Amino acid sequence: MKAVIIHHEEFVDAFIRSNWTGTKDFRNLHECRNHNGEIQMKYLAVLLSSMTLVACGGGGGSASSDASASASADLSKYAGVWRQDCVNHMRLTRTATATGSRTFSVMTKEEYFDNADCTGALVATGSFGQPDEIVTYAPTLANASVTLQGGGIVTADVDPAASVSAGAPLSPVPFNVTGSGVTSTAYVLDTTSAIITYTNLDTTAVVRTALKGQTTIGALLLLNGELLSLVPIGASATSFQVNRRYIR
Repeated sequence: MKAVIIHHEEFVDAFIRSNWTGTKDFRNLHECRNHNGEIQMKYLAVLLSSMTLVACGGGGGSASSDASASASADLSKYAGVWRQDCVNHMRLTRTATATGSRTFSVMTKEEYFDNADCTGALVATGSFGQPDEIVTYAPTLANASVTLQGGGIVTADVDPAASVSAGAPLSPVPFNVTGSGVTSTAYVLDTTSAIITYTNLDTTAVVRTALKGQTTIGALLLLNGELLSLVPIGASATSFQVNRRYIR
């Protein structure tokens, strides 16, 4: 039996402030069927939001990029290209570009390679075709408590941020998947579905929801050369835990 890997977006309840209602954590459900037909599942990194997590509803919009803009000195460290580790043929990268002293536009790209370790030919690329969101930073928060993925706790200065995705409820921005390995694609009910087939005939099913102006909040921390995306712990304004990890 050939492996079928599903990169699918699903709403799950997690990491939301206790005094908020109706909020959901956007994650990607990764389902991999092994050679015995058993289903193995784990949550992958968020794909709807580049640097933050907790969804606060629709509305908002996107801002145009100003080529002459530059980030303030304390935020310039976040500019540039960041990527996540390879996961089953796919590597996700995000490019943050300053649009003002305290704002960035962020563009997401998914690259699918012929080999599961992200080597070999590039067979498909997925993106929204424009900056996904505008991230606006608040003043730096000193001495925040940050719980790392391994369970350790550090005290660090973090940069709280709010984000508004592209699109709007009545004018969604669809996700597009193209490339030589794409064997089928469809866009139904604001959702893109695509099948990518590799040389060994393994396939990946990609399911992505269109952007509709979602607003999110969180914080960023640069630690030991890694960019850490943080989410608040409960209702705390000074305690966070790591949601995602990016490297250069």
